[in-house]
Amino acid sequence: DLLRWEKIDLVARFCGMGERLYHLARGQDFRRVQRKAPVKSISNETTFFEDTSDTESLDGHIWRLAENVADRAKSKDKAGRTVTLKLKRSNHKILTRQARLGDATQIADRIYRTARALFDQLGDEGPYRLIGVGISHLSAAGDAESEGDLLDPQAQVRADAERASDEIRSRFGSDAIIKGRSLR
Repeated sequence: DLLRWEKIDLVARFCGMGERLYHLARGQDFRRVQRKAPVKSISNETTFFEDTSDTESLDGHIWRLAENVADRAKSKDKAGRTVTLKLKRSNHKILTRQARLGDATQIADRIYRTARALFDQLGDEGPYRLIGVGISHLSAAGDAESEGDLLDPQAQVRADAERASDEIRSRFGSDAIIKGRSLR
């Protein structure tokens, strides 16, 4: 639609942004491209074909998104200290919740549990058309999981199991081990 507008009309309608819209509509962008820009966050989201309030289905999506975020963080040798849950309601209102962790993580189980707790705090605000999970406040992966969790002594066991699963998948393919909750 913007291609049909003359530059003078776009500037008259949108002021300084009008000229930028004119050029962007024609594929002209004069901003410098930075090849090595630092990564500030790692996230993954999905949009549904139909709005949903089905908690079990949403839980499965939270797990898969957390797993994707963890895999990307591991591939970049990064860990995040903040977990973010993003939901878009059927009326397009975006809900975002964040939780700051004691130490950085790249473990899918920890990302999932944190995002799921954020989801549970929302109550019944659905139905939702989009859900996303991410981590931010990134650091090197070597800084991750240094403190342990006194309130969850099984966290380390789950993290060790996840790392073992990662090794198996790296040797035998991504479908070598699949958690049951991924199938929901």
